Order: sequence, then structure tokens, then C-alpha cells
Amino acid sequence: MKTIKGNITIFLACAITCAFVFAVSAEASLCNDPNAMTGFTGRTSFDIMISEADVYYAVYAPDTYPGKDLTGGSEYIYAYQIINSPHANVAIDFFSVGISSGVVIDNIYTDNTYGSGVDPLLSNIFAQSAWFIFADQSLNSREWSKVLIFTSVLSPTMGFGTISGGGASGMAALPTPSMSPVPEPATIALLLPAILIFKPNRREISQAK
Repeated sequence: MKTIKGNITIFLACAITCAFVFAVSAEASLCNDPNAMTGFTGRTSFDIMISEADVYYAVYAPDTYPGKDLTGGSEYIYAYQIINSPHANVAIDFFSVGISSGVVIDNIYTDNTYGSGVDPLLSNIFAQSAWFIFADQSLNSREWSKVLIFTSVLSPTMGFGTISGGGASGMAALPTPSMSPVPEPATIALLLPAILIFKPNRREISQAK
């Protein structure tokens, strides 16, 4: 009887430890990072079929990112990390962030400063999006990516990101470079519900203000 109780105790301790390690590693400090720009750090959930994945994100003003900065501190750092849910039944194989026409991105790479994870097989800028392909290195349940980064001289606004897996995809709001000035956090809060439904053009945004 003592042996059974002892085994149960050990099992529960291991389970709690694993859950704690997963949670700490997965958050990777991007969510609510005090180094990031106000209003541009947080978490977005993506629905993929009957599965769910989270993306932790943060945007850093020039010379404020504490990790690997290929610009030497001269550009904005757009950082994202994908966390596949412990309950996920779909592996993630693709992630992209929409880029507006005319916006220039200078670097795209990965960083493990905020915790190591799965490295994408390929990353590039294509068809008005910054994309990261995992393919054979798919993110399975309880796995997370390295921090996925691109840089731009342009400041952020809220746009869209896409995650795909299992032949399905989901879309949700994520920060992206903008040709316009940085909006105030209060404006972001007012616009976010509409952003989740559709992508407004600049005329609609100016009317909302």
C-alpha cells in the first residue's frame, strides 16, 4: 500500500513539475515584456479546426530588444513565439504575419534569448507577408517555436497573422509594421474588436477616430 501511495506521489510530482516547466518555457517572456512598446505585447489565440494555438508577441522600439538584434539597434523588432496547446490535436506547420503594401522588412530570423524551441525550416518575405514554414519540423502538442523575428524601420499597428496545420488555418490579430504613426493604446483597444472581424482600410480607421 505504501508503495502504491509512493508511486502516486512521485507521478503527481513529476506531472506538476512537467506542467510548470512547460508553462515557464512556453511563455518565453514575450507576453507583457516590460522592454516592449506599450500596447504591443501580449498573447493572441488561434483556432485551427477543433484545436488551438497561442502566439506570444512583442514589438520593441529601436535599441530596446534585449535579445539578438541584427540591426545593431537601428530598427523596430517584431517578435513572435508560437505555443501549441497541451490539448492540441493538430501539428502547426506554417505561420505568417501580414505585411501592408509598401512596407519594407530588412531582416527575418529566429532567436532563442527567451527560450529555445523548434526552429522553422524556412523563413522569408513573400506576397505581402512574413512567413515561417515548419513542415517536417511541425510544432506538435506541448511544443513551442523559437522566437520568430523580423525587423523594419516602420513603427507598429495591429494587423493579422495566420497559423496553419492539419489542412486548416486560423487568423487573428497581431502587430505588423505600418506606414502610419504609432496609434495610442486607447485607440488600439477601441479598434481591436473590429480588427478581429475584418481588416479596415485607413479611411475607415480615420472615421472611427
